[in-house]
Amino acid sequence: MLSADRVHEEEGQDSGARVLSSVDYYRDRAVRARMLEGCGAEAGGRPSAAYVAGLGEGGPPLQTWIEAVGTPADQIPTLWARGLDISRSLWDETHLVFMFELDYLNVDQPAEPFLRPAEVFFKLEPTYRAAKQEFRLLDLTPRTIMTGRGYQFAGAVPLDHPVVDRLAALAGTPSWFAGVDRRRPPGVRTPMSARQAAAAEGLGRLIEYTAQRVLARAVRTSEIPVVFNGTVVGSGRVGRECVSIDSSHVGDPLDVRLMRLPFSTYQWHRLRPDIFGLQTASLPALAALPQGQQLLFTRLTVGRGLRAGIKAARNADGRLPNVATGIDTLLTRYSGSRLAAFHREFDADRSGASPTAFVEDPATLPPCATAALTWPNDRLLKPEHIQHLVRVLMARGASAAAIAALVQSAYETDHQWGDRWLRMDPRTRADFDVRVFAGMIATGLDSLVDFNCVSAQEKDVCPRAGCQFDLRVDRDRLARAASA
Repeated sequence: MLSADRVHEEEGQDSGARVLSSVDYYRDRAVRARMLEGCGAEAGGRPSAAYVAGLGEGGPPLQTWIEAVGTPADQIPTLWARGLDISRSLWDETHLVFMFELDYLNVDQPAEPFLRPAEVFFKLEPTYRAAKQEFRLLDLTPRTIMTGRGYQFAGAVPLDHPVVDRLAALAGTPSWFAGVDRRRPPGVRTPMSARQAAAAEGLGRLIEYTAQRVLARAVRTSEIPVVFNGTVVGSGRVGRECVSIDSSHVGDPLDVRLMRLPFSTYQWHRLRPDIFGLQTASLPALAALPQGQQLLFTRLTVGRGLRAGIKAARNADGRLPNVATGIDTLLTRYSGSRLAAFHREFDADRSGASPTAFVEDPATLPPCATAALTWPNDRLLKPEHIQHLVRVLMARGASAAAIAALVQSAYETDHQWGDRWLRMDPRTRADFDVRVFAGMIATGLDSLVDFNCVSAQEKDVCPRAGCQFDLRVDRDRLARAASA
């Protein structure tokens, strides 16, 4: 099996060549050209991405992309000069962006992708292939880039394409749209119409549908669990490891979320020793590079480092591919699906749902469910707690819309959230998280195999209160209701 040293060999650790710094890497003209293309710049023109943001050495401790400060995309040279990892906004002046990611996650051994990359990417391979197969069936041709822990798939739909109006009709103007101007990064003047916001919300439904299709195919062959949005799983052979199909950006305003630029450096393992340990901090930076049809062995050994990035930039194309035709096909498939029917029911119920629409004596609920409502910060920010709450309450007759209203109410109550809900939108977040897990139940994708007390303990969902509840009773009740 390939080692981390072998995978990073082209960076000079074994050959004795000077290790390339991220600042030196960004001095390359081809790298810069490809990154500007990734920001939507055509033939030296102005980028269409609303803004870019960066993370890197010299920044605040415990950096995350959520707190990264945006700067207008045409000012990207200031980020190159600092050698930062660079992402661009999903918000774009001329396009909608279709995007989701596959990542390997392991809460017990988070450094696995960097210390044993070959083993990790071979575990990702069945889900990667499932995604590629679904794209072919749907006429989608997204760009694929390999990141430090997995893959990003992305494409663009021109805002003047007719499918945009069909997308906008799916969901209507989202609640977050009213706060766009308040959340603008300094200097960003990109316009956003209600039509674009509604179309982005509609596109999010298609991304959910695509993610469901990929998961349904991937679970047939993956040797480790495949989940949505980083949901923690029970114990396995190498800790609590899983493949995460991440579309969590759909649950936040379009104007606040980012996607990593192709040919950006990838230094997350170096910047967060608190997560990954000191051993990864000494590994070289990687490059987030577009992938063609190479075999996995080739992807791992020929091109992940900065020197490989410079070489690849010579003949690559950094632009987001136009996926409007595929989105049109995807929309047609989605419209007749069980998930679309569930979404229509959810939207209809949600318009009149209130936090008190489902009332049950807390004493009749297991403590693992009431804990998320009693201490929502930070339990209701963790997908495994949302999933568990959805399962328990739906087993007891609650509708998905009522649960979403309940979660939104918790977000809007003072639980020391800080400025989170100034940057995010409580209704959008609650609706998305509940809708994803309730949608899995509605379509039969959730097998409920881990809806039991042992799994709840392994996932740290159980507060270990010594209760007398048996979640298998709720599991069986929910299974009967879902199949009715």
